[in-house]
Amino acid sequence: MKTYGQDLEKHQWTNRVLIVRTVDTESNKYQEQVKEFTSSTEELIDRKLILYKINKDDFTLTNYQNSALNYSGKVSKKLAEGILNEKDNFEIILIGLDGGIKLQQTEVLTKQELFNTIDAMPMRRNEIKNR
Repeated sequence: MKTYGQDLEKHQWTNRVLIVRTVDTESNKYQEQVKEFTSSTEELIDRKLILYKINKDDFTLTNYQNSALNYSGKVSKKLAEGILNEKDNFEIILIGLDGGIKLQQTEVLTKQELFNTIDAMPMRRNEIKNR
């Protein structure tokens, strides 16, 4: 499945996109998920990850490589209808460099699970090999 949300197309072939969506920023799942990545900046940069935190119709983008590119805004209808599962109160989605959804779940994703998933991807293996 490809993503065609206007906010995500610009990241294709440049960044892997991690989306954490909630309807309640005070929920335990959301708080635990956000905390999971707070001490992993170097690993997130190495894997070319950016983070979209979505709360209802609002989003905040965190670009770990360049904080000058961080911004907030409204979620496009195209994105909301294209990949977000509005039936759940919490969701995490990983989108690869090719724009395809690599992981989508409603449970907290540990950083180790995230890194293992990314490190198993062919493009990531090539990145490691070509260092």
